[in-house]
Amino acid sequence: MAVGADAARLQAEAPEYARLMSAHQRRNFLFLVLDGATFSFAITLLSETTIIPAFVQSLGGGAVLVGMVAAVYAVGKYLPQLVGAHLLRGRSRRKPLLLAIVIAERVGILAIAVTAQLIGVLDSTTILVVFFIAFGGYAITTGLIGPVYGDFLAKAITRNRGWYYAIVQLLGGVLGFTAALVAENIIRTSEFPQGIQLCFWICFALSFLSIFFVAGLKEEPYPHPDARTSLRATVAEIPGVIRGDRSYARFLVARCVLAFSTLGIGFVVVDGLAKGVLRPSDAALLAAVFILSQALLGFALAAIGNYLGFKVVVIIGGSLIVAGMVGAVIGGALPVYVVTFIALGGANAMTIIADPNLSIELAPTKSTSIYLGTTSTILAPFFIAGPLLAGVLALSASYEVVFIVAACVAVVGVVLALRMREPRSAALESVETVGLPGVQP
Repeated sequence: MAVGADAARLQAEAPEYARLMSAHQRRNFLFLVLDGATFSFAITLLSETTIIPAFVQSLGGGAVLVGMVAAVYAVGKYLPQLVGAHLLRGRSRRKPLLLAIVIAERVGILAIAVTAQLIGVLDSTTILVVFFIAFGGYAITTGLIGPVYGDFLAKAITRNRGWYYAIVQLLGGVLGFTAALVAENIIRTSEFPQGIQLCFWICFALSFLSIFFVAGLKEEPYPHPDARTSLRATVAEIPGVIRGDRSYARFLVARCVLAFSTLGIGFVVVDGLAKGVLRPSDAALLAAVFILSQALLGFALAAIGNYLGFKVVVIIGGSLIVAGMVGAVIGGALPVYVVTFIALGGANAMTIIADPNLSIELAPTKSTSIYLGTTSTILAPFFIAGPLLAGVLALSASYEVVFIVAACVAVVGVVLALRMREPRSAALESVETVGLPGVQP
């Protein structure tokens, strides 16, 4: 049995609470997996990278509006994270807020589905305005829920949390891949807008079903909630949190560098197409390779992190970015690109797995949501700025230069990750862990 550093602190600070929550662990594990798997399938039918841009374009939206889809989603996903963390402060229970945001998220999906039904009733310009309002509201809920969901997960699954991430990565990847095939078949065999409309309604129905899994979660009141403050005070605390926690600061520095090193990923297929090495249909193949690699390597990385700690997951993930960028430089044949996207899929899984788990294990028990929100907020500019700078570099130099720069930055990130302190070894020094044999150095 593997127990994270946060579980050791929780046991020391609130032993009765830890005992009561432990009694619900099997039920919560099952319901969280069912929620994650169901929602993974559903949300693929509302993909901000494929289906939504195609929907906007079909309504007559030009390149600017299509580009706004990714921008609106990124802003909604990252900026409200600290707000979500703030809303949790002073609360002894996480579930009521989690359930409220989950319901709001489904209302956003319903609004998008209803908007699609307005095609033929309202003019395209009006529909696009209404759509972006609905999509923006939905995107905001995806940001608000991150730290709240993570905080609940941290206290609901204290043993073998890595296996939760492993199973969700595997099921989510397989179901997401299946959903992509379903969506492709629906849209290909149906006239516009019937195909898109059907995808949106299936997405809403499945996402609505997952509400009941969240409602079925069990929770006990946490005896030491963080003090309630104003949002301004919460934001003002962040610099002090980083300065006061050297281990967390090292983690953030390493992750910021590795986040920036993803700057070349979006240009790999573009470079292959420009050189004539890849055909347009190969892009779909490589997208499938990426999804399946994220699922399979994500399963493996989560299992490794469960037993060895998640620092090693960051190191492996950074190394996969290096391998992916080297593969992009070599190029030359489709099999090389397949190997490249296998590596990049695993690297993306690192972000999904390591960031929340290391934030949880590094955080004081009462500040879990603050650490989760801070991590996502600080990493966001590096994920967003990297590709923009890469585009400028590609115009002034070449795609190969972009990939070489990305590989070099990733090497620096791996070196910084090696200097990170494993939270579980720190927990052994700071917390009495007798009776917790799963805590590992």
